[in-house]
Amino acid sequence: MKWTTANFKTPNYTENHELYVGTSTGSFKRFVPAFEENPFAQRNLCDISQLEKHDRVTALAFGSDTSEILIGRAKQNAQLHSLCTDKLERTFDLKFTPIMGFARFDEYLAAGFSNGKVQRISLENSSESELLVSSGDDMSHLRQCPINRNLVATGGKGRQNNLKIFDMAVDGKQLFSSKNLPNDFLQLEVPVWDSDVCFIDSPYTLATCSRYGYVRVYDTRKQRRPVQRFATEDQLSFATLAAHGNFIYTGTTMGAMKAFDIRFMKRFLHTYKGFTGAISDVSLDSTGKYLASASLDRYVRVHHVDSTVLLYQCYVRSKATRVLIRESTDNPNSGATEATEEDVNESKSSKKFSKKARRAEPEDKEYEDMFENMQTVCDNENDDDSEGETESAEETKRNEKIGSKRKVDNQVGKNKKKKK
Repeated sequence: MKWTTANFKTPNYTENHELYVGTSTGSFKRFVPAFEENPFAQRNLCDISQLEKHDRVTALAFGSDTSEILIGRAKQNAQLHSLCTDKLERTFDLKFTPIMGFARFDEYLAAGFSNGKVQRISLENSSESELLVSSGDDMSHLRQCPINRNLVATGGKGRQNNLKIFDMAVDGKQLFSSKNLPNDFLQLEVPVWDSDVCFIDSPYTLATCSRYGYVRVYDTRKQRRPVQRFATEDQLSFATLAAHGNFIYTGTTMGAMKAFDIRFMKRFLHTYKGFTGAISDVSLDSTGKYLASASLDRYVRVHHVDSTVLLYQCYVRSKATRVLIRESTDNPNSGATEATEEDVNESKSSKKFSKKARRAEPEDKEYEDMFENMQTVCDNENDDDSEGETESAEETKRNEKIGSKRKVDNQVGKNKKKKK
């Protein structure tokens, strides 16, 4: 597909997905690409009139399940939005700002901040909160393990803020800390900046990407240094990543999205096109076949993972900073189908009513017989026309026979003269 700035959706994209997008202006929006009447309609889930300058959305994450979303902003509070009631359920007061990630486990909520602190808040009593750990002084992202929800991973800029894993159930005990690569040929330290971290379908396997242009895979059971890595001399600055199975999907600040296979990290596997600005966030659905991305060019997009085809593109009106994708349990087109069925039922009932009314009307036999036996003017005219047409047809046939006989007689006369 050619590059375009218009809203776009392929007819092959029939999945019932919902997209939730946070923007730099603080708005929190919902998109339903499966809605047939208007797949590009966007609904604001928060009151825009109450937004302030520091309400920029910096973190989005699902809660205990996909029925609730945790919203982090560039101010000292977090919000819990329920998708079942479609309302803002709770607001939590925090000690620092901005929020770099969320983790919900048992009856607690953990929030990571850009200064490296991690705060744990009790959901039963929000006033009970404590600072558990300090992962450094510059955190870029905090991620929760989807399998063991007590584990969180953090990463940031600098060697002191490299990849770390903490157990939030044991008062933030540090379980793992990555080790940098050996010095280069000039015996200089290799720069480290883990701009994003992610668990790869296991509490022991993780991936990190960097603004310095590398992607690394770690196995905490084997060693502290990466077991696989990708590095290039090209100016690639990775900002975010997501993983599913054996594949990693990364977005860059130059508007490019790449896919890697952790079994062979020497080069990237796929390239996804259609971007004109930096990619701020990526998200995978539960099947791992559809990749949603938010970009600073104010568009949200959905790509097919294997074919790399752009399936959906919609203008957000603000710079999209975070995105989440989930499979909806509701049919967005059910209202339209119900309306059509009601219309059909109403039309059927009206027809039945009209038939009954006609049958109920009294009939006058003499009046009906008189009209049936009458001959209309149109019928007589048509009969006359038909009779005239038959007579003219018989005359033309007779004339043709006479003309053919005359031709034969003339030819016979000519032949006799030649013989004489």
